[in-house]
Amino acid sequence: MSIESQTADNTIPQRENIPDKYKWNLKDIYPNDTFWEEDFNKAQTLIVGARTFRGRLAESPATLYECLETRSELSRIVSKIYFYAFLSKDLDNRVSRYQEMTERSAILSSQAGTAFAFVEPELLQIDEKKLLEMASKFEKTDVYDFYIKELIRSRKHIRSTEVEEILAMSSVVARGAENSFNMLDNADLTYPSIKDEKGNELTLTKQRYAKFLESSDRRVRKEANEAFYTSYKSHLNTLSAMLSTAVNKDIFYAKARKFDNCLSATLYGDNIPDSVYRSLIESTEANIEALHKYTALRKKVLRLDPIMPYDMLCPLFPDQDFEIEYDEAVSKVIRALEPLGEKYIETLKKAFNSRWVDVFETPGKGSGAYSAGDYSVHPYVLMNYNKTVSDMFTLAHEMGHALHSHLANAAQPYPKAHYSTFVAEVASTLNESLLLQLLLNETKDDRTKLYLLNRYADNTMGTYFHQVMYAHFELLIHEEVEKGGALSPDMLTGLWRDLTHKYYGPELVVDDHTPLKWSRIPHFYLNFYVFQYATSYAASQAIMAKFLNGESGLIERYLEMLSAGGKDYPMNLLKICGVDMSTPEPFMATVKMFDEKVEEMNRLT
Repeated sequence: MSIESQTADNTIPQRENIPDKYKWNLKDIYPNDTFWEEDFNKAQTLIVGARTFRGRLAESPATLYECLETRSELSRIVSKIYFYAFLSKDLDNRVSRYQEMTERSAILSSQAGTAFAFVEPELLQIDEKKLLEMASKFEKTDVYDFYIKELIRSRKHIRSTEVEEILAMSSVVARGAENSFNMLDNADLTYPSIKDEKGNELTLTKQRYAKFLESSDRRVRKEANEAFYTSYKSHLNTLSAMLSTAVNKDIFYAKARKFDNCLSATLYGDNIPDSVYRSLIESTEANIEALHKYTALRKKVLRLDPIMPYDMLCPLFPDQDFEIEYDEAVSKVIRALEPLGEKYIETLKKAFNSRWVDVFETPGKGSGAYSAGDYSVHPYVLMNYNKTVSDMFTLAHEMGHALHSHLANAAQPYPKAHYSTFVAEVASTLNESLLLQLLLNETKDDRTKLYLLNRYADNTMGTYFHQVMYAHFELLIHEEVEKGGALSPDMLTGLWRDLTHKYYGPELVVDDHTPLKWSRIPHFYLNFYVFQYATSYAASQAIMAKFLNGESGLIERYLEMLSAGGKDYPMNLLKICGVDMSTPEPFMATVKMFDEKVEEMNRLT
């Protein structure tokens, strides 16, 4: 039975009924769990052996290099161990074996960090000049050069060996709020049923909720919104406590490392000034009328009075909407990304043909979509493909992450391969832009063009404006606790309501359910993560403009940036493509481009 016929009756397919070509092949990581256990034991041996380096790092370049190489090998193995356990768990979060293996992996990671916690404090006892001289005599001088440079820059925020050991040991406890949220959100939370457009009663899932918000039937959108948030409302006190715990965790680590605040602590590692984060918010909100215009346009085209938050995602031109099967979406994504060159496309085809992607929603599977990379194996992409145009764009997005990881891992040694999220979202959002451009180039009429411009506007609203709003919310809740305040369900809900009014403008009427949205955002447990979607989107739009202008040598420079991994600070890497994030120009240009597209839609309607 095909996937299409399985899902025709709106039931979620069972995993065993899905063809293997649409499922991950986790045997590329470990043939089976026994091999995982062998690496687990190897990692434990390396942890025990760490003590042989303690107190000896200054004795010779060879000893220091061997220590760093041993730590890198341990880190690589621990990462692979966690990668396999987490991906196995996320295929069905109800399976206790992989819950246990994931937790064991996290504990092992903490033990590995504790075992080598002496390294930075011990190195910082060495005179800076001598440390640089020792690094120049390493067996390979281009592996740890950036690490040594960054270590010297971070000197004042690295604590004593004893304190570093305690901080490393605390990592398991620090994951408590995030783990609790994920288990509630993905395994324990249940949703009510609603009737779809044809009157069929369906139990909501996250994927169905997203699709219902794109429905042309307002009754479906309204009922889906109310039913979905009712589930979170019944756990609101618990969710508020979880988020409060996560914020206090961030404050603890910021103070422990002697930073002025959580924002500075988070941005410091990538050498990003606080001013970039604040400029993003200030520049966008100073020109937020562009989003207000789009709200008004939606109200006009949909002929709604009032327009509600659950009306902001449905297509404005449903007669142009269509479903797209997964295999066809793959073909379109490949054609759209051909401007990135033959090497990129060859790797992309290999990814689709070698089971890098787990395609369809199944019971217990992790929600949403993501790309997960590990240095020891190719990246994996999780999808919950539901045949929507949005899903096709999500596929292009996640493959951007996957190819970025693949190129970086192939070009860089392990210590330099991991790139900053600040750069990562450039690859994913540029892929979306290239897909949109392909579809625009193929359009033959104004109605289709309107549909695609609507897609562009919705994408910019979601990837840029929404993320700036989330970033502002995250900044405000951290600042509230930092000054001695507390988070509560009423405070969080009120803050979200105020920001919703501010961003969408006076045309929007906010219902009682949408302000609960803070309670279901997993990214708020990742410490100032979401702003990077917006900054990356702004950078990708700048690069896209260069593509459209036919800038000479851009493809080569773009692939050079992706292949650079983490060998330099992310703002420096973006400069390879001529994008300077230290100025508000990329943010202003993104808002301006959005405003122009909205004006074009107004003219066409």
